[in-house]
Amino acid sequence: MSGVSGVSSGNNMEMLAVAMTKRANDAQGEAVLSLLQGAAESTQQIQAASPANNGRLGSNIDIRV
Repeated sequence: MSGVSGVSSGNNMEMLAVAMTKRANDAQGEAVLSLLQGAAESTQQIQAASPANNGRLGSNIDIRV
């Protein structure tokens, strides 16, 4: 019977590892979505504050060497 409980214990540890990995992946996904949302909002705010660029933000870059 000890062999059966050892297998069961191993399966439980695997399931726990999978659940923890899934939670970590979900948290990382939520963080990425939050960052993308913030970047999109920032871009919209910049474009709204500067209507003269007509949506061409970044099209004119002044580089002096």
